[in-house]
Amino acid sequence: MLKSNFLYLADEYPILFNLGQAAEFQLHSDPITCLFKLRQFGERLTEILFEEHRIDFPFENSFHNRIKTLEFEGILPATVNDLLHTIKNKGNISVHQNKGTLDDAKGTLFSSFKVAKWFYQSYSKENKRKI
Repeated sequence: MLKSNFLYLADEYPILFNLGQAAEFQLHSDPITCLFKLRQFGERLTEILFEEHRIDFPFENSFHNRIKTLEFEGILPATVNDLLHTIKNKGNISVHQNKGTLDDAKGTLFSSFKVAKWFYQSYSKENKRKI
């Protein structure tokens, strides 16, 4: 397998790396699974943000409600918020309707990569040591 675009997450955030890499691996052979993995990636990333900011999880602890809470708390930049909603929506279609195209998967993979870069640059202790 080629080197993953999520490799920089491997040491500090191995679950995010594994989900991103799994999505990349499934991109061409099974775009629906790729989208499902990217939804899991987004879900786990929001959970990490709640833990990082020591915020109580919403009463109805759904991916959607976590995104809304992070937005309300001013934690997510508008572009990241929009990207997470895209990841959630495309992932929901893949999970609940078993639908997803290669173009959907490619776009959502790129969105996930952008969210991951923002997250790593903003929260990684490893990254801060390099600066």
